[in-house]
Amino acid sequence: MNGMDWVEFIRKTEDKMFHLHRAIDGICNESEYKESVAALTEVVRDYQVLVEKAKDELRSVDLRRHEHEH
Repeated sequence: MNGMDWVEFIRKTEDKMFHLHRAIDGICNESEYKESVAALTEVVRDYQVLVEKAKDELRSVDLRRHEHEH
């Protein structure tokens, strides 16, 4: 993937995380959704790991581009 692909992936994933957080906030105090909240929280953590990996990839793309410019 190129730098713009990583940027788009990060944007879309962070948008998904935002909506998951909103859903979690909306149901977190309802006892019948306790397991759902736990599962959604785990999904958010997984997305966060993906975002961090994508940001690392994006940083390496930028470094390689700058190395060729010098």
